[in-house]
Amino acid sequence: MKKNNSLKVLFVYPNIEMRTIPPLGIASMTALLKENNHIVDVFDGTRYLGYYTNPDQDYDSSHEKFNRMDTHKDRVKNNNVLDFDWAERGITLKSSNIFIDFKEKIEDFGPDLIAFSIVENTYDLGLQLLNRVPNSIPVVMGGVFPTYAPEICISEPKVTFVARGEGEFPMLDLCNAIANGDSLKNIMNVWYKNKDGDIFRNQLRPATNLADLPIPDYTIFEDALFYTPMQGKVWKIVGFETQRGCPYTCTYCNSPSNNYTYRAENAGNFYRKKSIPHLKKELDHLVKNYRPELIFFIADTFLAMSSRELDEFSEFYQSYKIPFWMNTRAETIDEHSAEHLAKMNCLRFNIGIEHGNEEYRKSMLKRPVTNAKTIRSFEIAAEYSEEYLCVANSIIGLPEETPELIMDTIELNRNLPDEIVAAGCFIFAPYWGTPLRQIAIDKGYMSKDLICTGTSNTSGSSVLDMPQLSVKEIDGFMRTFSFYVKFPKDRWKDIDIARSFDKKGNAMFEKLKDEYSEKYLNPIGLMEGFVFEKEEELLC
Repeated sequence: MKKNNSLKVLFVYPNIEMRTIPPLGIASMTALLKENNHIVDVFDGTRYLGYYTNPDQDYDSSHEKFNRMDTHKDRVKNNNVLDFDWAERGITLKSSNIFIDFKEKIEDFGPDLIAFSIVENTYDLGLQLLNRVPNSIPVVMGGVFPTYAPEICISEPKVTFVARGEGEFPMLDLCNAIANGDSLKNIMNVWYKNKDGDIFRNQLRPATNLADLPIPDYTIFEDALFYTPMQGKVWKIVGFETQRGCPYTCTYCNSPSNNYTYRAENAGNFYRKKSIPHLKKELDHLVKNYRPELIFFIADTFLAMSSRELDEFSEFYQSYKIPFWMNTRAETIDEHSAEHLAKMNCLRFNIGIEHGNEEYRKSMLKRPVTNAKTIRSFEIAAEYSEEYLCVANSIIGLPEETPELIMDTIELNRNLPDEIVAAGCFIFAPYWGTPLRQIAIDKGYMSKDLICTGTSNTSGSSVLDMPQLSVKEIDGFMRTFSFYVKFPKDRWKDIDIARSFDKKGNAMFEKLKDEYSEKYLNPIGLMEGFVFEKEEELLC
């Protein structure tokens, strides 16, 4: 019989505005802690208009140090997304001071433990919130960034614990140990720093049997967080985890690193799938309790399944018929899978082209799929354009890339069927835990200590300093990428001008943008909606 006293745990989600739905990681840990008599609450930064970086001065939204987190405007400007209106769902964004609100939350809730869920581009805001935590309250920091940069996180004076890898059962063990006064030194997945500064670095435990996890509990989140823009409309969306991890080895993504790390520490296979009975039980609960208008399948590559597995999943899901969105790869789209997506009432799915040069894509990104196969997959998807939308995603600003290689990516996008939305690109961010980060460091393109706190895949600038492709060149390609894809080639001389950020270039950009919006802006397409980051919070 378990002996444990209740612990009050405050989760902190220092999110960038409009970037996600309620996080699965926190919801999953919340459910497990509640089952074991602990008390939980959350402080969520998602719906704040911005955050003030110098609270010692008078709070003024016009001040130069008022740092907005809204990346949506940049994405609209770069023709990646359609605009939308939160008011259509009665949602008002928060204009109050996030740091004052956080302090009041701590005072009102009185937590025994504060748990920060961190990804790399939220680390900066996370630290600013961390600095407002009273010294008397222990702090655990978990998530993808702490998993791959634990030494950085544990070095923060106010961080007592760092959780690596999956967070559910490590968090439960940590809470039980604190509540019962047990030793904190040997909790697997958890690094512990005592008052003398000694650090106890524990290994990873075996990968969790997903059947042992309770259904995620999203009730601690405000209702507004369930609403997300997609295709120019605001939907009520719930995430639904079908598998954890990824079987592929893409070098720009840190999901494959989970597989390597878990095997290296004898923790088993990180990539796992949930059974159909488990999925049915979970989806029944989510539909009954949250009534979603749209489901996001939380999976790095949703269609990474056999034909038999897809048949079983499709038969199970067809009884719900709730529109859904997911990410997959070109190799997973054939006549069989495309037909099942229509039967299941797919609204939209994204396929990562990532790069248009076959040799570069194979050698640098470890994606051996051919251009011919990629195009054929999109042709198959285009046959169902009246049923669902298929979106092609690309990345620019990759290590060793050149302007000519970026044009290869543009050419591949131009060769896709007209029914495919292929109008935008992402700027590569060298996140910790990705093999491409190490390549960028080895090539001298970046410091080994750099943390991608000021970047986002959908806005901002590259952090790589490459002699053959400057940051300004990457930015110029970013804002004109959709023009190159959609306009006829006899307009490319104008687009070349629009890549420059001088007076002439900016004027041409505005002219082309207006023309593009009138002729090519798909009223049901583009890449709008939140982006499920390659480093999202499937962990702590």
